[in-house]
Amino acid sequence: MEKQRMIFSMLLICCLAVVVACTTFKRKETAPVQEEEGKETGAKAQEIDVTAVLTDTHPEVEEGLSCNDCHEIKLDAETTATQVWMKGDYLNWGVNEGVMPKDKIWEQMVKNLGGRKAEQKTFVLGTSLNNTPLTTTAEFTLDPEKKVLYGFHERGTEKLLHINKNPKVSLNWHLEFESFTDFLCIQVVGRAELIDGTTEDYEKILIDIIPYEVGAKARKMELKQFRESVKQSMVISKITIDQATIANYAFTKDGYRIYQRWTR
Repeated sequence: MEKQRMIFSMLLICCLAVVVACTTFKRKETAPVQEEEGKETGAKAQEIDVTAVLTDTHPEVEEGLSCNDCHEIKLDAETTATQVWMKGDYLNWGVNEGVMPKDKIWEQMVKNLGGRKAEQKTFVLGTSLNNTPLTTTAEFTLDPEKKVLYGFHERGTEKLLHINKNPKVSLNWHLEFESFTDFLCIQVVGRAELIDGTTEDYEKILIDIIPYEVGAKARKMELKQFRESVKQSMVISKITIDQATIANYAFTKDGYRIYQRWTR
């Protein structure tokens, strides 16, 4: 019996030793981040921006670690590559050189997308719901005066559910890529709202802006009859353009940058 008690006691001691070792290892893994001057604190690593440099007082960094393993990295619109392309030191342009006037950028929007009653352009429409993105293709017509895009969609689709819950959208229209010296695309960021056939604006938008006549002709229907039928099955999306970015290599021929951005 005495021998059994001794064996039990030794096993218990071994188990306690393992628990202590595991706890110590866990604490080491989750030790507080070392702040400047090599002092350990319980505080979160300081936020840094992308222009920060490694100082002489910074604690030693283990191989394989990067700044964002400890710090929260602060990014803003001035530190992205797109901003450099549009107004920073880029290729042959100095800071703020080669930037197209705002009204001229909008002229390019109208030139490439058309205006009221013009042929609809097929965009890739990006929506999101509960952090789940969705891209679909849809046709849109530009209202150059109000700077709004109007789309024509079947009821009950997933993208319309997204828009109902989250009106923030992004769109992209582009020509098929040919080469790095011959490309054209337009990216739009905006806010969407849905207009159905029960509203007063619906028929007015059809008559004044969307080239619905093409659909009526294809179905061999009179215009009024076609308008009444689509009120029951189709929804119009109105997308207010907040920002439009155009990438066009042809701009360089006139001394402008490849990337130009219009904002409302």
